[in-house]
Amino acid sequence: MRYPKGSIQLNQSRDLPLLRQILRSEFVTQSQLFEFMQLGHYERSRNSFHWRMRRLVGRGLVLRQTLVAGTGDAVYSIASDAAALLQSLGEYCLVGCSRGGAENATRNALHAIGLNEIQLSALRAGLLVRWLGPMEIRSQNELTAFGYAKDYDAIVTVRTDIGERRFALEYERTPKSAKRYRAVAACVSHEVHVNRLLYLAANYDILRFVSGFFTKVGYPVFFGLLTDWHSRLLEMPIVDGHGKRAFPLQQALDGGTPKVDAMPPTTSYRLPFH
Repeated sequence: MRYPKGSIQLNQSRDLPLLRQILRSEFVTQSQLFEFMQLGHYERSRNSFHWRMRRLVGRGLVLRQTLVAGTGDAVYSIASDAAALLQSLGEYCLVGCSRGGAENATRNALHAIGLNEIQLSALRAGLLVRWLGPMEIRSQNELTAFGYAKDYDAIVTVRTDIGERRFALEYERTPKSAKRYRAVAACVSHEVHVNRLLYLAANYDILRFVSGFFTKVGYPVFFGLLTDWHSRLLEMPIVDGHGKRAFPLQQALDGGTPKVDAMPPTTSYRLPFH
């Protein structure tokens, strides 16, 4: 069968999973995208992957972003035509919706790339059962009557020692305004679809600042460092809005009551509360 000149025939087993991952990530580096395809068993050959990307970019289905500072890698996003195609194939997304203008592009890209790394760490370890990303969450919140209390960065389902556990995730690469955090603290108490929220902060100061807004919230909200997630995953130390001592994330997910001696005595993790 011959196709019209300039058209492209998309491969169901390789092209479409690649486009879906770019859509769900919003922004993704070339190395991250290749790893997603490898871990999903869609692609093994780096040469084949590069050929596929050149083809999709050349046909205008994938956008190659101008160099994003700090990435050292090509960054891709989905083109509107490809997003519309994926939506017609059943993908959950809001075509044409954007979280900000051009002035926010670098900030949004760096945030999305950081979220990709959080997801990849769980995938590499074989812990991730499901990752519901921001595109899918916004679609559910805006188009259905069964939305979450807020547009979380992700809804994550992981395997623990006693079964699957689900939690909402917020990645704080940079701090938001006090007004924003007070609004979140007010709304999460009304959350009915997921029963835990984890904040991963880029550093101690952000963690300390954010956690201070949740001291009077009855809903379970936990706080930890991004570096601890990448190095220890479910064994990472976290605190709640009231505590000054750390306990393992898995304990919080499994519903255990945090104890001051929950962490091994060798841990040096302490939050700089005064």
